[in-house]
Amino acid sequence: MRKQKFKFLAKALGIWVLGALAIMVPLSRVNLTQYRRFKHGVLTQGVVTGLEPGNHQAVRYSYKVVDVTYPRTGRAGFGNPEFCCLAAGQNVIVYYLPESPSESCIGIPDELIKNEISSIAAAGIILPLFAIIGFSYRFPPFKRWLLNRPS
Repeated sequence: MRKQKFKFLAKALGIWVLGALAIMVPLSRVNLTQYRRFKHGVLTQGVVTGLEPGNHQAVRYSYKVVDVTYPRTGRAGFGNPEFCCLAAGQNVIVYYLPESPSESCIGIPDELIKNEISSIAAAGIILPLFAIIGFSYRFPPFKRWLLNRPS
């Protein structure tokens, strides 16, 4: 009985770890790598040019580098006021890359990174658990294999 429990735990943990990696690695390559680049960016002041409540509360903003104005879209918060507290014409924190001034993020990169890590970790922990449970109920052969029961 003890050996059977160990096999079950080893299988479940192995599947969970593989699932977590399969979720977390691709997700970390989406925004996290971008935000890390901005840690070495240049802090500047941007201006809110518009708010889009129907588009995931997107914030349109612009900033100027050497007499060139760059319009961009981002998210509220992360060192700037939340979406509800922003208005067109309001100043916001923007970081841009000195080697590529057209690339920017609205907000403080460290705060954006913390938010992204916690979201990625939550997805990596929770989604594989739901997948294991779902597969166990939907596919009886998987459940038998996982529980090490004969057919």
